[in-house]
Amino acid sequence: MRAVLARSAVVMAIAVLLAGCATTGDPRRGGLFGWSENKARDRQHELTRRDMAARDRAADEQTRGDALRERHDNLDVQAQQLQQELENLQQENRALDARLRSLLQRRRIGEGERQRLQAVLTENNDWLTAQITAPATPDGDIATRRFAVDQAHQRNGRLQREVLALLQN
Repeated sequence: MRAVLARSAVVMAIAVLLAGCATTGDPRRGGLFGWSENKARDRQHELTRRDMAARDRAADEQTRGDALRERHDNLDVQAQQLQQELENLQQENRALDARLRSLLQRRRIGEGERQRLQAVLTENNDWLTAQITAPATPDGDIATRRFAVDQAHQRNGRLQREVLALLQN
């Protein structure tokens, strides 16, 4: 009976050892029988696949970053152009103001007409001064700012036409 118990204990010990000795493809985790070449090959393919996927993601992010930098640079150029336009409009307004004063001095327009034209000119100047001194705008404000600059151009154009008409009288 002792022999049967000893054999049973040995068989159970071997069964336990065999159950815990699965092969692996990771050479750092070799089981009792070491590692399996097939599992190692599968592991290498999986690692290669993950590496390629990570490289693809990195390339995609690089492309996205390049596109964002280009967009940012384009918006900077547009903002600088708008700033220059604002400064040009402000110069136009100073010239219009000088013409209005000249017309008034030569008595070519009445005080009421000068005040009306001066009010439009002052409104333009105030807006232009606020825009020129405003800090850089975020990306989404370029279109809004473009519209406002175009509106100022139109107001200045109307004023110039009125002043020219008055000068010709």
